[in-house]
Amino acid sequence: MATHSHSRLPKLVEGVDLRALPIGPAEAFVLSRVDAQASEADIAEATGIPLESVAKTLEELCMLGAVRFEEPERESRNPRKPSRPSGAFRIGPIVEASRPQETHHPAAALYDPSELLEAADLDDARKRSILETYYKLDHTTHYELLRVEPSADKRAIKSAYYEIVNLFHPDRYFGKNLGKFKAKLEQVFSRVTEAHDVLTRGASREEYDAYLASRRKTNELISVSESALQAEADAIRKKIEDDARALSAPPIAQTNSLYPEPRIVDAAPNSQRVSVRPLDPDERKRALARKLGRSFSPTPTPRPSVPAISKVEAQGHAVDELKRRYEQRITQGKQQHVDRYLETAQQALATHDPVAASNALRIAESLAPDDPAQAGRLQDLKEQAGGLVANHYLQLAQYEEREGKFADAAASYQRVAQAKPTARIHERAAYCGLMAERELRSAGEHARRAVALAPEDAQCRVTLARIYVAAGMKQSGLAEFERAAQLAPKDDTIKEWIRRLKRGEA
Repeated sequence: MATHSHSRLPKLVEGVDLRALPIGPAEAFVLSRVDAQASEADIAEATGIPLESVAKTLEELCMLGAVRFEEPERESRNPRKPSRPSGAFRIGPIVEASRPQETHHPAAALYDPSELLEAADLDDARKRSILETYYKLDHTTHYELLRVEPSADKRAIKSAYYEIVNLFHPDRYFGKNLGKFKAKLEQVFSRVTEAHDVLTRGASREEYDAYLASRRKTNELISVSESALQAEADAIRKKIEDDARALSAPPIAQTNSLYPEPRIVDAAPNSQRVSVRPLDPDERKRALARKLGRSFSPTPTPRPSVPAISKVEAQGHAVDELKRRYEQRITQGKQQHVDRYLETAQQALATHDPVAASNALRIAESLAPDDPAQAGRLQDLKEQAGGLVANHYLQLAQYEEREGKFADAAASYQRVAQAKPTARIHERAAYCGLMAERELRSAGEHARRAVALAPEDAQCRVTLARIYVAAGMKQSGLAEFERAAQLAPKDDTIKEWIRRLKRGEA
């Protein structure tokens, strides 16, 4: 019997440089759970990621040559231990004493394996636990970090916190040489403490849960691939064409060589005799006259002259008519489907579901890209959906900025700017990009757009000036600070920046 696909065992391919793979944190997180023992279902349970997403990620890693699949043995000589309860998260990898020779640990997907060789009074298992947790901090929720369910109460959260702190509290390693692990350990401890503080306070936990809900909604929007929507649109087009072809076919009539017109066939009850009733009026009169023993002479009826056409011309007319019917059916079918998807999008917007609305609109636009009759309604709904999506990203961006997650906040503000390109949104995207200390070029572009939209806004110019300074363009930065000082002459912070730049201290 075939094994279910989700029971396959993914294994790391030996000799592959995992650090060189073109993957992001999410793929690296899944890859870190590949230990030649956990199946796809086990990995989904351990990470809390939906099974379909885990399977898709593993297939992509397989295409990159980092993972290969094996079917589990029907009768394993070394049965696995019972899986942990659903929703239980582990911080470090499972390290088995019977396999000390393991050199390609799955956690190496998150960090350079050479970091394990750094001098420190820590065993390899503790080093791996610290490194894996540290490199997952940017994409691990508070619940995952504390290894609790989102429904856990305050007591359960505190209990989980004290258990984890026992592993990551810096005081536990007092007097030991931690080397470069010290800074990582302190940051992990800080994040674990932050998770505890947020989840044990009612208001902050409610705000954090709202943030996670918005993030899930936006992740759903991102996860829908263009290829999947295109495949659905192509399937609809094929159905429209098949239906149009069937409905446009010429009708098949029952004919007889003696009667050029269609005839009606009546079967006798005993199915032994068949009578044919001619449809021509003169023929019926002639038959009646014969039955009465009389003669019948039909009055000749002048027929209108019909211009003679060749057989080729007749066939051409027939082909043109079929083509006209086919194209008419295609147009009608597209209009019906576009109307249906636009209605679906409108209903989704009414229930504040940007994912369903955006997907429906993308399919509708694909089916009728140049339909002037639908262009106005389509554009109106797209603007509504774009505004709804932007609101979700704005909630994410504001929360991420408050929490100091500037890289995430910059990315979220950039998505908001696509639908709401205001000066304030561009300025926030630029500021968060600056504070994240990366992507200064993108931050500079947003800052310049903010200045172009609001040239009299001192804050926009200050942000642009700081980006110039961070990029080493101090003269351009000084010029922008001086323009900002003209707009806000009482701002002492701007004056201090100008003094420092002129003294060469910045």
